[in-house]
Formats: sequence, C-alpha cells, structure tokens
Amino acid sequence: MHIVELEEIYKNYGDLQVLKDINIQIKKGTSTALVGPTGSGKTALLRLIDLLEKPSSGTIYFEGTDANESSNTRLAIRRQIGMVFQKPLAFKASVYDNIAYGLKIRGRKENMDERIKELLELIGLSGYENRNALKLSGGETQRLALARAMITDPRLLLLDEPAANLDPISKKKLEELIIKINHESETTIITTTHDLSQGQKLADKMIILYNGQILQSGTPEKIFRKPKNRFVADFVGIENVMSGKIEDSSTGLVKIKTDSITVFTLTEKKGKVNFTVRPDEITVSKEKVQTSARNTIQGKVNDIIDTGSLIKLLVDTGELFTVFITRESLNELDISVGTNVWLYFKASSVHVF
Repeated sequence: MHIVELEEIYKNYGDLQVLKDINIQIKKGTSTALVGPTGSGKTALLRLIDLLEKPSSGTIYFEGTDANESSNTRLAIRRQIGMVFQKPLAFKASVYDNIAYGLKIRGRKENMDERIKELLELIGLSGYENRNALKLSGGETQRLALARAMITDPRLLLLDEPAANLDPISKKKLEELIIKINHESETTIITTTHDLSQGQKLADKMIILYNGQILQSGTPEKIFRKPKNRFVADFVGIENVMSGKIEDSSTGLVKIKTDSITVFTLTEKKGKVNFTVRPDEITVSKEKVQTSARNTIQGKVNDIIDTGSLIKLLVDTGELFTVFITRESLNELDISVGTNVWLYFKASSVHVF
C-alpha cells in the first residue's frame, strides 16, 4: 500500500507557479529522494507532504485518506509525520529536553528516559543528555533534530537537504544514520537534495525535479542508464551526450548523423534526437579489428585522466567521447595523448531520447 499519494498537485504563490501537475506514489518503508537544482520546487513539495501548506489544486492522500478533508484529519496525519528542516534550530535547553519535547506536548511520557537513551545511542550522542543544545556543532545539531523527529515514532520522516551545511565527516555520519533508520525501523523517508550522489546513497527511488515539474522518476540505476531528456542527462552527469538527426538505413538499424559522425542504433524515434553511450560500454584499440559491434569510429586521444580506480580517456572523433579503461589496458595498448585509436560499441549501447 502507498503511504503517500499526490494527484495532479499544483502550487502557486500569487502569480508564481512553483509546482505543476505533480503525481507521486510513495510505498511504505521505502526511501525516496527528491533531486533537483535550487529553485526546482523540492522544499515546496516537501512542505505540502508535511501538510504545512495546502496545494492550490490537487489531492494528497495519506494511506488512502484525503489529507485535507478536515482540520482533524490534517492534525491526525501530521502527528504521524516527522520533519527535519535544512537549518534546524535547537531549543535553549538541554539535549534531553530538546529530544523529549515532542513526547511532552503529546502527553506521552511513559518510558521516555529509556527511549531518549536509545535515540542518543543511535545518533552517536550517548552521554550528552545534560549538554546545552545550543553549544552542539552543526553535525551534532542535525543529528539532534533527527532524534527530535524520531522520538514520536513517525510513520513518515521528511528531510529537507539534511546534510547541506555539514563538513564531509559529519555528512557521512548523518547519511549512515538515515540509511540505518530506514532499514532498521522501516520508517518511510523522503529526502530533498541537490546532491546527486547523496540521492543515490539514500534512496531506492529518485524523482528529478526542474522548474516545479517532475522530469523523471525511477531507481537511480534506471535514471543514470536511461535519462528521458537532455536536462536529466546533463544534471546527473552522464558522459557522451550528443545530438543528431535520425535517418533510415538498409541494415535493419537506423542511423543518427551528427555534424561529424554517424552512429547506428535501434529506435523508433524520428527526427532530431539526443543520444548517449556509456563510457564503460566502449571498447578501445590502436589498430582496426573485426568485431560484432556495429559502431566503429576513429579518433585521437586528447587527454588521459587518472580517476583512481579507472583511467578516463577523452577521444576526439569529431565528437568528444569519454571512455573508461583499466590502468593495465592503458599500459598494454601503449596509449598516450595524441595516439590515434578506434572506438567500438554495440547498437544496443546507444540510448536515444
């Protein structure tokens, strides 16, 4: 069953439209990342899901119930949601009292000491009960805010850019904590982030937002392998994104002609298109060889970049290709900057969009 469903959501602030035709389904126990650049509508969408605001039109369902059907319904649902803002504020009180706040205002004080002790251990702040919360570091404050949200056992946890202002070590600790909460407590989590790598780490599903619209949603692997449009391809950092025009071919395949090269592929699309070829699906040789790959293109190595685990070759074929090879292959082929090489890739390796 879906814990949250959004149907045809629009949100306007005066004449400014910040969300347009948003349709989302979130399964229980999953982790979802709303990913997009600043101003794409991520935080506005999260505030609607948290019922802090109402949509201009459309319906938000929580486990099948219209969340806005009455004020009592909204209140009952909000009590099942935890929210951590991008810049959380600590109350002028002890760490213990900060975490206990949610239980106290709900009148749920049974086993409070034990529950707070467990949460402090979970977030790595054991022994901090009597510390002044205002004197915590940025990373500690973020983890405190997470504990304050978790103390009420929310069914749904919303995180707005949770690691945006943290140093790398604090960021890593927080990400590990979020993953642990999702896996061990089966809490459904929705996170906003402009950090694509963070979205990959934290989420089973990614939703790419731009200008208040959903451009693509799916698993991180699907989005990286098969972007739906040029913005998504560029935003997620896909290599070898090119444009061309489709022409018929007598080979059973179709040709995409750019200004410089011709590429064979399988697609039903027509006219002007974009396409990508994954760098790890391209084979390199110094001499032309017989191969089953339908695409054979000659070029010159412009640059060699050591990425640590792999070597990145930038090959100019008229179009600039990125190719990944191992250090061993680089040495065996005796490739250097200026070397002429042949690139080979299958027609099925060309993703057209």
